[in-house]
Amino acid sequence: MKRYTLKAHKLPSHIEDALDEEQLDSVVKSSGRSLIVAGPGSGKTRVITYKIAYLVTQGIKPENILLVTFTRAASREMIDRARQASGSDLKGMLAGTFHHVCNYFIRKYSKLVGVNEEFTILDREDSKDLIKQCRTSLIDTLGKRDAPVLPSAGVLLSMYSNSVNCMVDLEDAVVRQNRRFLGVFEHIEEIWKRYVQAKLDQNSLDYDDLLLKAVELFTNNPDALQRESERFRWILCDEFQDTNLLQYRLLELLAKCHGNLIVVGDDAQSIYSFRGARFENVYDFLNKKETKVFRIQTNYRSTPEVVKLTNAIFPENSIEKELVAVRSSGPIPVVADTWDVLEEAAFVAQKIEEHVNDGISPERIGVLYRSHAHSMDLQLELDKRQISYIVFSGPRFVESAHVKDLLAFLRITQNPYEQLSWSRILRLFPGVGASTAMKVTGAIRAGLGDGASPADIVRNFTSKRIRLEPLVNTLKAIESVKSPRTLVETVYNVFYNNYLDNAYQDAYNRRMDVERLMEIADRYNSINAMLEDILISEKVDMEREQTERREKVVLSTVHQAKGLEWDVVFVLSVNPGDFPSSLAIMEGNLDEEERIFYVAVTRAKDYLYIMRQRGGRNRPVLGNRYVFRSGHDFISRINQDLAEHWDVSWG
Repeated sequence: MKRYTLKAHKLPSHIEDALDEEQLDSVVKSSGRSLIVAGPGSGKTRVITYKIAYLVTQGIKPENILLVTFTRAASREMIDRARQASGSDLKGMLAGTFHHVCNYFIRKYSKLVGVNEEFTILDREDSKDLIKQCRTSLIDTLGKRDAPVLPSAGVLLSMYSNSVNCMVDLEDAVVRQNRRFLGVFEHIEEIWKRYVQAKLDQNSLDYDDLLLKAVELFTNNPDALQRESERFRWILCDEFQDTNLLQYRLLELLAKCHGNLIVVGDDAQSIYSFRGARFENVYDFLNKKETKVFRIQTNYRSTPEVVKLTNAIFPENSIEKELVAVRSSGPIPVVADTWDVLEEAAFVAQKIEEHVNDGISPERIGVLYRSHAHSMDLQLELDKRQISYIVFSGPRFVESAHVKDLLAFLRITQNPYEQLSWSRILRLFPGVGASTAMKVTGAIRAGLGDGASPADIVRNFTSKRIRLEPLVNTLKAIESVKSPRTLVETVYNVFYNNYLDNAYQDAYNRRMDVERLMEIADRYNSINAMLEDILISEKVDMEREQTERREKVVLSTVHQAKGLEWDVVFVLSVNPGDFPSSLAIMEGNLDEEERIFYVAVTRAKDYLYIMRQRGGRNRPVLGNRYVFRSGHDFISRINQDLAEHWDVSWG
C-alpha cells in the first residue's frame, strides 16, 4: 500500500520570531516522548507557552491538550500567554496542578474508585486536625495513663504522606522519618487506620488520596484509561524534576496509548527530595530508547560573569549542559570571607544599604540561605539598622514556636509570676490543656508568695494523666543557672531535645534554630539583657508589618526562592556544615546539596555575593554533632578568575 503524508500547517511567523533557535527547535520538534532540559533563566515558561500555541496552530484541539504544573499561578500564567500567542481561547483545555487534574478525573469516575462524587477535599491543615482527632481517640482508648508518647499530628501526616507519594510501606516511611518511632509503630498504624476510616465516614479525600486514587483508577480500569488517553493526546508536564514516583506513574499511564508525553525541567535544579520528589524520574524517562532530548541553554537572566561562575559549580551528577549568556558584561561575583556570623550579618546589611543608596529598590535584593536558622543573626542586624525585610522561609526568628518555647523558660527565671510564659511551657506536656495550665499557673503564683519553689509546686500536679515529671526535672536543673547560654542548653538537654522529635516533622531544622539561639545567648552575660534585645526585635517586627510590602529586602531559603530572581543576591554561610548541611555530609548525600547551591547562585541577575566564614566552631554542637570549616567546600570550585575574593574585617 502506498503511504501518503499530509503536510503540516505552516509555522506562524509570530511564533518563529518570538523564540531563539533552541526554543524553536524544542517547540516544533518535540513529540512522542520528549525531555526538554531547560537551564535557569533560559525561558522555560516561554517554551511551554509556545508549545501549546504551536499545537493549536497545527490543528490540535485545545481539549486534546493536558498541561500539568506544580502551582496554580504557573498554570494560569502559561494559559494566559498561550491564549495570546495562539489567538485561541483554549476552551476545553485541562490545565492545573496534579491535585487539580486528579480531582477532575476522580469526580468524573467517582463510582469506579468507590467515592461519592460530592466528596470534599482536605487541605494539609484539615488533614492534620483529623489525624489529631484520631490520635486523641486512640489515647482515650488506651487510657491516658497507659498511652505511650506518640508523634504529633504533623509528624504522623508527614509519615503517611511519604508512604503514599513514595510508594513505600508505612513502616519504611516511619524509618525515614525517625527510626525510634518504630517502638510505637503499631499505634502509628492504628491511627492511620482510624484516619482512613474517618475520611471515609465524612466522604472526604486528602491531597495524597487524589493522586493515589487517580493512579488506581487508570491502573484498574483500562476502558477509562483508553477514553482519557484518546482525549488528551498531548500531555505536557512542567518542573518534571520535582515529580514524585506516584505523579510519574500517572503521567506514564495517561500517555500509554499515544506516547505524546513532553516533560520540561532541569535535573540540576531538583531540590525537593524532602517532599518526596524523585530526581531519578528524569533519568528513568531519559533512558527510554524512544525519548528525544532538547536542551535550552541560553541564559537571559544573568550577566556573563554570573553565568561563568554558574557553569563552574554545575552539579556533577546532572545532564550535561553549559549556559550561554546574552546580556552585556556586569560586575564580577564576590566571595566574601568574614570571621563569623556577626561579621557576615554586618557585611550583608552594610552592602544592602550601599545598593539601596545606589538606586536599587529593596525588593530587588534577595538574601538566600540553606536553612532558616542561618538568617537569624542577619534579621537582628537588619532590625538594628531599621532595614525593612520580609521573610519567605518561615516565621521570623522570635516568632518561631520552638524559639518562643525556649524564651519562655528564660522569662520565668527572671519573672516567675509571668502567666503567659508559664501557660506556654505547661501546654508542652501531655495532659495539660488550657484549664489545667490556668490552675497550675495560679498555684505557682500563689505558692511563690509563700516561698515555695516552682518545681515543688508543679510536682503537686503530677499524675498519671498529667505528666509533668520532665518539667519538674527541668525546673530543678535551671534553678541556679545565671548564664543565658547554659540555661538554653540545660532546657534543651533535659527536656526539649526529645520534645522536638515528638512534636515536629522538621525537628532537624528546628535544632539548627536552637543552635543559633545558643550562639546568640553566648554573647550575653545577663538573661535580662538578652531578653531585652530580643523584645526590641519583636517590636520592630510588628512595626514593620504596618509598612508596604514592596519596599522590603527578601530573606528566603533557597527552596522558597526557586523560580525567582533578584538584581542583587547574597548567599549566606557557604561553609561545610551549614551549606552543605552537616546532615548531608554525615549521610554522604551531597548531590542534592550541590543542586541547592546551583539554584541559589542562578537567582542572581547582576550582583552576586557568596558568603563564607573563616572562623567557626570546633566545639560539639547539641551534644554529638561536630561542624568544622573544612572538607566539603563548594567555594573551592570557584577559580580565582571567576570571582573577587574579599577579606572582610571591622574597621
